[in-house]
Amino acid sequence: MMETALRSLTPFWILLAITALPFLAAWIVYLNPALLGDRSTSNHGTLVAPPQPIPPMQLDTLDAAGFDTAGLAGNWTLLTVADSNCDRDCETNLYHLRQIRLAMGEERQRILRLLVLNDAEATDALRERIAPFEGTVIVTGPAPARDRLLEILNEGSGSGTTNRVFLIDPLGNLMMAYPPVPPANDVLKDLERVLEVVQL
Repeated sequence: MMETALRSLTPFWILLAITALPFLAAWIVYLNPALLGDRSTSNHGTLVAPPQPIPPMQLDTLDAAGFDTAGLAGNWTLLTVADSNCDRDCETNLYHLRQIRLAMGEERQRILRLLVLNDAEATDALRERIAPFEGTVIVTGPAPARDRLLEILNEGSGSGTTNRVFLIDPLGNLMMAYPPVPPANDVLKDLERVLEVVQL
């Protein structure tokens, strides 16, 4: 009976393998661009290897709507971190993330912009400063969940999080980290390339 049950599952495992192979192949090529020969495929951000999964957690947002990290699934997420006073570097990052999303054309519907605050001390003043960047999800807490997310980002970057930019894939994995206030064109080129190579 056990053998019969195993045989009946064989088509399922074959279908699963066929479905997973293209993604695995694309991911391997993306992580190992030298496999493509002489093509220029150097990325501008730093690959997080292995990619760090973002665990399920409930977060507070500036608009009190709340945000579940399960909502990262299915989206490419551009994330930046800042203090709640949102200095010039913070505003520059928010502007760049908005422009990058717009530059992605039809793909922009798959791109989520996320600002994670280090603190929640100056959120009243923050509301006015971030008004031009409508559509950006602003995470304020609760502190334990927010700090856990910041810890994962710090592990991925290896050198702090404030004013850095991060890319999270549609499976909810932190996959790339950028230095503070990276050039928008660098992030845009990486995002265009990764959407072309990794069909998620």
